[in-house]
Amino acid sequence: MAALAVSFLLLTACNGFFDKDNTPAPSPLVSFTPEIQPKLLWSAHTGSGNSGEYLKLQAALTDKQVFTVDKKGNVAAVDKTNGHIQWRLATHIAAAGGPAAGEDIVVIGGRKGDVYALQTANGRIRWQVNVNEEILAQPAITQGKVFIKTTTGYIYALSTQDGHTLWSTHQTEPALILRTSSAPIIMGNDLITGFANGNLVKLNLHNGDTIWSQTIAIPDGSFAIQRMVDIDANPILFHNHIYAATYQGKIAALDRYSGDIRWSQNMSTFTGLAADDDHVYATDAKSWVWAFTATQGNETWHQSKLVNRQITGPAIMGNYIVMGDKEGYLHWLSQKDGHFAARVKANRAGMIVSPLVEDNILYIITTDGYLMAYKQEFPLTLSS
Repeated sequence: MAALAVSFLLLTACNGFFDKDNTPAPSPLVSFTPEIQPKLLWSAHTGSGNSGEYLKLQAALTDKQVFTVDKKGNVAAVDKTNGHIQWRLATHIAAAGGPAAGEDIVVIGGRKGDVYALQTANGRIRWQVNVNEEILAQPAITQGKVFIKTTTGYIYALSTQDGHTLWSTHQTEPALILRTSSAPIIMGNDLITGFANGNLVKLNLHNGDTIWSQTIAIPDGSFAIQRMVDIDANPILFHNHIYAATYQGKIAALDRYSGDIRWSQNMSTFTGLAADDDHVYATDAKSWVWAFTATQGNETWHQSKLVNRQITGPAIMGNYIVMGDKEGYLHWLSQKDGHFAARVKANRAGMIVSPLVEDNILYIITTDGYLMAYKQEFPLTLSS
């Protein structure tokens, strides 16, 4: 399954996609009776998307705006209420990860180490620097700092004012990694980040000192491709637990303060996770959807009828979890038992990045650069 899963991912040791796509055909769509009605609020064409590459160009949300970037470095600011494009800027960098927004700036990074900070109000360039390292991960912004993670294991803390380096730290990464990368996440005065070596690390965001480092998965196998244990699904923080998962490894719940592993289960994923009070949800490399109890990690249910559809990570929306797939469908599943509750065809190009949900509005960006907003209307009123 490892070779099948990576056949549509770009590796750092390669110059492009594998010449032959050996991934299995996606499973057919199953029939069901819808119980909610997703409604498209607006759609905006923000750029050219990922141009055929497996790039997690996730959008970034603020109170009033959504920010996107495409593979060519075209940045767009979109009004959250109506989808109107407020401004665009062509930076001409080779972007491979989504933007971060906060403290009145939006920041993007590129494959040649370029970092741009733009003013959220009008898109004017506040500063630009180069860290001389390839950037695939979405940055993070807080407390006057921009955090940049590179493919070679460096974390840079840059000043939000002028981009100068405040501190940096480094983890040794393997030679072969997936061409995606999890984003650093903010946790109070700490920074949590996962690496391609299978380690999850908690850093002091003021000076970069390591507070703890925990191995989620240990590389195993005779070949480099078998030893890949990248943490490419973004770790998530929920209450006192941090949830993290690796490719060809495990999903684990860690104590947020000590880093101790509370539970773990075998899993291979590079897409995403979601959590609520009772469960943590994950989509794996086969496109199965899983629900585990938050406290013990016991399996509650799994949904296998999306197999090989190359689904995104999940997002929680009301009593449902939502994910997109490579054919452009959005799927709503019940949190209770994983049954299908709704499906819409968003577009033909498909989706790679997980949906974002805020104030019961779902935002999704497609591989051809469309940003869409949905709400769900429920329950369906059936005529008697």
